[in-house]
Amino acid sequence: MGLAFYLNSDSGRYLISSLYLISGLLYAFLAFKQRGRNTEYIAWDEEKLIIARLHQKPKTYYFGPEVNIHLSSYNLIIKAPRATGDMVELKGFTEEDLNLLREKFANPAVA
Repeated sequence: MGLAFYLNSDSGRYLISSLYLISGLLYAFLAFKQRGRNTEYIAWDEEKLIIARLHQKPKTYYFGPEVNIHLSSYNLIIKAPRATGDMVELKGFTEEDLNLLREKFANPAVA
């Protein structure tokens, strides 16, 4: 858009069209730089839980007494020391994925 303004503008609008061109190039560079971070997932094994969000580095939480994981109907809530916890909205997950999460992280019913 900045290039179009630059080619079709008179002498007074070169500054604004140049700013549009620079900001567009910066956005294209950032999108290229973060091209590998376009997936969201929740993964776990016997010792850790990994949360990856769109355009962010994955966060790893190791299971232990100081990490509390709670699964509600709409969220996966992770309480960790030093306010490093997280809350993941479960919107968009399939029922099969939610059943896997419930098997691992749902609190057992108290009789």
